[in-house]
Amino acid sequence: MKTGNKEFIRAIYVLDTSSNNTDKKSEYIIDKKNSSLVDKILKERIKIEKDNGFHERSRYFEYWLYFRNDTNWCRCLKTGLAKTSINYVFEGNISEPIILKNKNLKGKDHENPKHFILLQFSENSETVIIDLFKDFYPFKKALIELIITEHQLYFK
Repeated sequence: MKTGNKEFIRAIYVLDTSSNNTDKKSEYIIDKKNSSLVDKILKERIKIEKDNGFHERSRYFEYWLYFRNDTNWCRCLKTGLAKTSINYVFEGNISEPIILKNKNLKGKDHENPKHFILLQFSENSETVIIDLFKDFYPFKKALIELIITEHQLYFK
């Protein structure tokens, strides 16, 4: 699939009813027909949590998206999800670590955005759509808005 000249992969996740879901956090599993998309980035299981405000970031995030790549959610790959101009649609990035001797203030490796994601909730939040633009991240906010405007969303 494409938006403009940029290809993306679309993964569909459904609410995992066997998990202890609350209004603050929900776990989803990849739809069976999308299981072939599981790779280094997209995982079989994800968790979405509302932001609690306890972070030092330059951007405001509504939610945090975790990809289950470890046995403990705290060690899993995560990204912030920022609001867009469209209801139920959020944008974020998946970063790659920059391994240097110098670490950030928290003693962790520096990161650089590598992959752009658009996440869409169904109105009842039982389905989540992740559109992943691999090896592409638009740094200009105006460009992000243009991409979102032209993007063919799963839910209209």
